[in-house]
Amino acid sequence: MKLYLHAISSYRSDKEDIVLKKELKSRYKVDIRRKDDFIFAGLLGALRLKEQTDISKESALYLTSGYGNINILAKMNKYIVEDKESIKLFDFINMLGNTTSFYVAQELGIKAKSIFQISDNFTYFNTLISIYASLRQTNKEVVCGVIDLASENDEVLQRVAAVEQNTPLVSSVVFSQLSLEEKGALCKLEFDTKFYTYEEIKEVISKSSQKLYLSQRCKELEGEKSSFYIETDASYLINKAIQEQEDYLYVECYEQRYKLLKITA
Repeated sequence: MKLYLHAISSYRSDKEDIVLKKELKSRYKVDIRRKDDFIFAGLLGALRLKEQTDISKESALYLTSGYGNINILAKMNKYIVEDKESIKLFDFINMLGNTTSFYVAQELGIKAKSIFQISDNFTYFNTLISIYASLRQTNKEVVCGVIDLASENDEVLQRVAAVEQNTPLVSSVVFSQLSLEEKGALCKLEFDTKFYTYEEIKEVISKSSQKLYLSQRCKELEGEKSSFYIETDASYLINKAIQEQEDYLYVECYEQRYKLLKITA
């Protein structure tokens, strides 16, 4: 399966010293009331993408995240379990993934379908597969937003993600415009539905001429890995590949099953 990326925007917390809601209010004149940081992150990525390209109202919107709005879930736990209080209405509304989709679609002027999806593993890969299937039916463009916020409590996310406690956590937002049209594309993404074994993935790597980049979960493989943790770091690697004009082979792993993403810039 192949998708072509025609525009991209990004935000990473270790590269920009900004307050999301202040940036949205001052630069984009966004109404920040009744929203939280997860929604702010989605809006920032979307509006930065809108600055890069024209977005059709008929585009589909796909939003995904490694763990979703984990900060608001922690807040819900404090309300209910620790303080024995009722949930505040807008916190409950913002906890729903479709709330973020609604606000993002509204800012982009999108009138077509809007989907928020999270998988228990291989989230970004599953989203790309869904987008490919959608485009095969409609042959229109898709806006894909990947939102991963570091938890306000590092230990919580480190435990959930099963990474070392001293691993730095980074917030990352990447929005992209995708289609099946090759002409004018910034890069090509190739992927499939197959789960690879360790032996199979080693063979693919040995035959590849692309630069290898591994998820931190690839414990048994040797190669370049990030020194920090982003759940869906494949999405940010695409941005890196475009900036460097470098082809990459990205490998992800969960429970000794592997997946591949080929990025041709």
